[in-house]
Amino acid sequence: MREIIKYLGPLLRHYRYQMIGLLILGSMISGLRGLTPELSRRLIDLWREGDGTGNITYPIGIAAIWFISSIFRYIHSYKIRVISEKIMGFLRMNLMRKYLDFDLKFMHSLDTGSGGLISRISNEILHVQFGIQKMTDMMKEPFAAIFMFGYLLMIDWKLTIFIVATLPIVGVLLKNIAKSIRKYITKNFTDMENISKTLKESLDGSRIVKSYNLQTVLEKRFNSEVQQYIDNRKIVVSREEATGPIIESIGALGFSALLVYIGNQIIAGQLTVADFMGFSFAVAILQDAVKRIQQAYVAIQQAVVSLQRYHEMLGEENHVKDTDSPIPFPIDWKSIEFKNVTFSYIEGKPVLKNFNLLVNRGESIALVGSSGSGKSTTVNLLQRFYDPDSGQILVDGIDIKRFSLEDLRKNIAMVSQDVFLFNDSVEFNIRAGNLEDENTSVEEAATLANAHNFISAKEDAYDTRVGEAGSQFSGGEKQRISIARAIFKNAPILVLDEATSALDSESEREVQKGISQLMKGKTSFVIAHRLSTVQDADRIIVMKFGEIIESGNHDELMERKGEYHQLRELQH
Repeated sequence: MREIIKYLGPLLRHYRYQMIGLLILGSMISGLRGLTPELSRRLIDLWREGDGTGNITYPIGIAAIWFISSIFRYIHSYKIRVISEKIMGFLRMNLMRKYLDFDLKFMHSLDTGSGGLISRISNEILHVQFGIQKMTDMMKEPFAAIFMFGYLLMIDWKLTIFIVATLPIVGVLLKNIAKSIRKYITKNFTDMENISKTLKESLDGSRIVKSYNLQTVLEKRFNSEVQQYIDNRKIVVSREEATGPIIESIGALGFSALLVYIGNQIIAGQLTVADFMGFSFAVAILQDAVKRIQQAYVAIQQAVVSLQRYHEMLGEENHVKDTDSPIPFPIDWKSIEFKNVTFSYIEGKPVLKNFNLLVNRGESIALVGSSGSGKSTTVNLLQRFYDPDSGQILVDGIDIKRFSLEDLRKNIAMVSQDVFLFNDSVEFNIRAGNLEDENTSVEEAATLANAHNFISAKEDAYDTRVGEAGSQFSGGEKQRISIARAIFKNAPILVLDEATSALDSESEREVQKGISQLMKGKTSFVIAHRLSTVQDADRIIVMKFGEIIESGNHDELMERKGEYHQLRELQH
């Protein structure tokens, strides 16, 4: 119970007045339902005495009670469902905000990847919603049990004590069963994360799956994960469902014993048949109340497990943190410096080692080298997707950690090999570069990116939805839209991470025209494997194993006949 209060209490505190109202309404529902046994008992008494005066009034009274109760139950259920929907939206928004705030290092460390995060934000929160909705039973059924207990005492206190004596047994069983299924509920959530991960991989990688005939492999993997979920779920369900028959069996045994006692009492004239009928109705209502409390308790246990995992996720430390007292990013900055920067994705395996680089404003810097040399890591650290293990990145001598993340990233535009377009209009995808700018022309940015013609050729032009992953456009067209986005942003620092490596020669030529426009007047960091695309850079930085081994312009490096010369020769 402490855990229920701990996890559900804070969520319901905002709705405390509504919950108090629902508590009162629940007690009224239970009170009305509790009148039915007594009205039935009195009607049977009148029949036994041959009095027909109640044949109309009592049935009408019972029908009126049911009708009013049904209206109250509707209001009660509707209100609690609305509250649960609002709470579910609140929880999902919190998780979404946390996911968007996570640094990339944490995201890459997740065993279940983005599929697991999607499962938490969609599937697991549903258990919280269901648990809150089931709280209606936890709120009103105890009142029903109390009312029936009082009514049974009025009829025969000995019989009542006998009935109530079975309740502690039921309570202990409920507690033990709920405790035993919690670890399997946690396993179910983990299983769902794995299922979501595999499903997302299968959909995202559908071309590779088909090309390499991996359908059977993925089907087997998916089937194995689904089967694992079913196996764990069967344990949960079997224990959940066992509580009903156990409660009913205990009740049936007790009631059978009572029948013997009641029969003797009726024969002896100490109880009437009407008393027996009223007693039976009340016991049935009491038993139903206990069963509903049991079902609600199990549902709330699942909600508690889900909320525990929710709080664990919210409690995950974000290593890239915004400063509490940010200073403005300098407008007329002169230089960017990487000073003794060391960084590793896996502890003990540095990707950058005491990396030092000074870049003057307006310079175009090309980062070249073999895969794994640390090129992309360098520009990712500049944008604070990660923070260095040691060392600093400085703008005019100021550590970039002193700027707000928003302010820092406003000053950097990125175009990467892996183009990402939102499933929205072309205009939105370009404006995403700077949503606050309502004056700059989207068409002008697209024209500079050499994208206006193919966008205008579409029926809806800039209102065209790009489709999932930009499926309505070719690779070269998507890349030019992303260049238009960077042009629209008009940031002083530009990052080009393998921006043309995935394109054919014709598409590359078209994209290169857009890049040339984009780089004008910018401080550019250009990462490329094709060295022909960077030979006009002011400086070429040759990297190997996280260190700079050569630096200079194209002609200087070719004359030295070092690593750059060798890489260049290999590509010719």
